[in-house]
Amino acid sequence: MSTLPSLSPGQAEEVRALGRRAADADGVAALSEQTLLSLAAPEGTVEHVLAYAAGRLGAYAQCQPTDGGDGEGPSVELVVDPPVRRQGLGSAVWAAVEARDPRARVWAHGALPSARGFAAARRLEPVRELHKMARPLTGADATGEAAGAATALPAGFSARTFVPGKDEAAWLETNAAAFAHHPEQGRLTLADLRERMDQPWFDPAGFIVVEADEAPGRVAAFHWTKVDPEQRATTDPAATAGEVYVVGVHPAYQGRGLARPLTALGLAHLAGLGLPEVVLYVDGDNTGALRTYSSLGFRDIMVDVMYSRAVHARV
Repeated sequence: MSTLPSLSPGQAEEVRALGRRAADADGVAALSEQTLLSLAAPEGTVEHVLAYAAGRLGAYAQCQPTDGGDGEGPSVELVVDPPVRRQGLGSAVWAAVEARDPRARVWAHGALPSARGFAAARRLEPVRELHKMARPLTGADATGEAAGAATALPAGFSARTFVPGKDEAAWLETNAAAFAHHPEQGRLTLADLRERMDQPWFDPAGFIVVEADEAPGRVAAFHWTKVDPEQRATTDPAATAGEVYVVGVHPAYQGRGLARPLTALGLAHLAGLGLPEVVLYVDGDNTGALRTYSSLGFRDIMVDVMYSRAVHARV
């Protein structure tokens, strides 16, 4: 077993292949977008723990440090190759992670029974939930006339698409303000944004920004949609689902009635592409967003759970 500050291209591809094998077996991706992007991160950005079995990568964990000053440990994703599960590899990798930082928090995507059992055996308790929600897209979405999801913005606001090379700084300022207390989204940097813009799925036509007439050039709010061929629709596994990638409203413009029409604008874009379904991810403690999305017809289809031993240190 090895703990490394960076991966070679070959090692990164081994991890991707391991992730694909696990996803095929479990029906849910074991590694998130950020983890996959961080496989190529510069040395020291994240930590990688690799364990081999019979000459092939059998288990992998990635530790993303936190820098919010809140005392939280690293965010970890861990995956074990299906053919070598229950042979101690996952336990060994997690022990190596905890030895480096006992505050480590690990994601269980889909909250599968095996993951719940792994957590219970190690006295880990849930500390965060991430809900994956979905709903069908309809012709009414495409025209902006879906019930409760009209695209008309309040007076004094206008929408346009993101302009690469022009809007980066303004978007980053609004994103940081809108997600100031979010452990991942609010900390995105220009390098992070550019990394996502370099991905094959990036399409500025699906990146909607809203400006206020009183402050041209400032991003008052935004709805970034995503169409990734790897995101499968639950209604038709052979089809791609669109995604509400992130919706944000600058605190200066919150309470002005932007959230619902802004969401609808993104749904109209995705429906106009002929996609059958739209999905999104929202934190379990974001009751306002959960309420809004539920009122727009979204329903839970999966819940990711983050576990930590830190709970026990406070009791």
